[in-house]
Amino acid sequence: MEALSSHEGQVRFDSYQNTEDGVRTDNIRATFERGYIRFNELMDTAKGGTISIVGAGPSLARTYKEITGDILACNSAHDFLIGKGIIPKYALYWDANPVIAKMAKKPHPDVTYLVASRCHPDLFKALAGHRVIVFHALGGEPVDQFLVSLNRMEPMIGGGSAGVTRGTYLAGAMGYKTLHLFGVDSSYENDATHVGGSIIDQKQMRLRVCGKWFLTAPWMALQVADFKLICPQLQAMGIKIIVHGNGMFPYAASFIEGITTTDIKIGFVERLRRLASSLIVLYLGLRGDNRYAEMNT
Repeated sequence: MEALSSHEGQVRFDSYQNTEDGVRTDNIRATFERGYIRFNELMDTAKGGTISIVGAGPSLARTYKEITGDILACNSAHDFLIGKGIIPKYALYWDANPVIAKMAKKPHPDVTYLVASRCHPDLFKALAGHRVIVFHALGGEPVDQFLVSLNRMEPMIGGGSAGVTRGTYLAGAMGYKTLHLFGVDSSYENDATHVGGSIIDQKQMRLRVCGKWFLTAPWMALQVADFKLICPQLQAMGIKIIVHGNGMFPYAASFIEGITTTDIKIGFVERLRRLASSLIVLYLGLRGDNRYAEMNT
């Protein structure tokens, strides 16, 4: 995945999968052959409740005590919360790479694990003996071919390129109407990308969002761009979204109408600064100067 600055002063992202097509297809085939409990049984069960969707961004070390309602922990946020004595109702894993199994070292009998059919068999082995419900991730895989061949009707869950953004769609499908997002920073904090450290090497890039600089990684920036597109769809379903923390994701979310950002306050001075920054970028763009290209918010 790489980011390129265009002449309009915007950032374009070209993304690629971290596993080959054949591996993802093999993972899906193994899931169907293994058998599973379908996500269908969880749809519309929440009846308008509140859920905290928890990522593993570094801000979680400060904000985890504020988590409210039911809890959906994404990837390594699961082990972090378990280590703090907080037992999530759900845990979400959707990445097809076998490294994800390392993020489920502390499975708990009271957690329901929402695992994508594209996930590697190693993850299913790590969760053996626990309640696992399988959902199908929309996009790029031949899941529909397997479903048609077996004459099954099961939902395909969209939601972008990251576990947290997929989690918002899962929560919506389960019937939740108030979503709190925790640990969704999409930027570095004191050289850290995750609250418990990262198990893979992370690329770095610097982005300006309306005059404010963030150190981030390409996949993190793509997560922010995904949310910008996803958010109106969730709001159209009557879902309220509250974003906690002060990284690039919450900062970008503060520009979206109807989103509450608990730690990003938009007072008079901030509004004035944003206006000035936008005018500067517009001026430079008219001059054809893209040295200060920003992420389009």
